[in-house]
Amino acid sequence: MSDGRHTCPVCGYAQLEEPHLDAVGEPTYSICPSCGTQFGADDLTTSHEALRKLWLDGGAAWWSEAKPAPAGWSASAQLESAGFAATPKHG
Repeated sequence: MSDGRHTCPVCGYAQLEEPHLDAVGEPTYSICPSCGTQFGADDLTTSHEALRKLWLDGGAAWWSEAKPAPAGWSASAQLESAGFAATPKHG
């Protein structure tokens, strides 16, 4: 993205400060504040699609307590904006 932000491949949150993979394809071990996925740990043996389903099945709530959700945040709008077909149960 031109503003230096990156999109979470699990939940579609488009304001990650770090990508999930670095320039050589190694995980950054950063954590998405929206879904809580830690890249290089949670997605080591579980696909992004499966992690998305787990997040959705758990209610698709904002994960981070340290970083508040953006004003008007909606999990369903975020997913739709990212082009993910799944619809959350909540949000």
